[in-house]
Amino acid sequence: MEWRFFGISRTRVKRLLQGVVLGLGAPAGWAIISALGDISPQHPQYLFWLFTYMTFGTISIFAVFGFIIGRHEQRFAELSFIDSLTSLYNTRFFHMRFRQELSRSARQHQPLALLIGDIDFFKRVNDTYGHQAGDGVLCQVAALLVSSVRDADVVARVGGEEFAVIVPATDSAGAMVLAERMRLNVKDASIWLDDSRSIRITMSFGISVYNGKDPIAEPDMLYGVADRALYRAKANGRNRVEMGRTDDEGGTEAAGPEMRKA
Repeated sequence: MEWRFFGISRTRVKRLLQGVVLGLGAPAGWAIISALGDISPQHPQYLFWLFTYMTFGTISIFAVFGFIIGRHEQRFAELSFIDSLTSLYNTRFFHMRFRQELSRSARQHQPLALLIGDIDFFKRVNDTYGHQAGDGVLCQVAALLVSSVRDADVVARVGGEEFAVIVPATDSAGAMVLAERMRLNVKDASIWLDDSRSIRITMSFGISVYNGKDPIAEPDMLYGVADRALYRAKANGRNRVEMGRTDDEGGTEAAGPEMRKA
């Protein structure tokens, strides 16, 4: 629980004290400057120096507060886009960024790949080792995925054990190479539990690619193509990568995460 002073939060008390210090600093600073410079009210340039000091002092105070508030606003904005467990981007950020990257892909006529990965048999991990161990598995898998991609790629957690990767300027062949690398990195890793035991897990991936040349596609449609490809990977034995097919653009609804759990 946050410390409070007479019902006022610690943060507000801190900002109040900062304001008091800056407010007291203004007259104190003028007193020091006028004493050192022997600037009394009878000084011929007294008003000039007072006006100059007040102008720069006011600008400095507002600049300091603006910097402090801006830094906190930036931090809050970043936190609103971060998944609290894995420190990956969350679903909200993913959908916003996916639309942006799709629009840029169409403008620049460059391909854009979307990968959706899901941990195989994750329910068994929770049932066998507990949800705390499952959270640890998610964090380690997240780190493995991030280590497999470029700085320009975006990795997000979009479901319980489901992850999405936005891969700009990447065609079908490049997307397949990346998905296989991620799959093997997870498959070959030792996932450590809290009791120093390790387990092995696998992931399945589905891919959709926009070629950057056709009329811009809807993000939901591309997501559905990748999601149905992921469903096929699960149905075909798991621990595999499936490329989205053209006929995946229509037809049945995309399989939700609950249909892929086992």
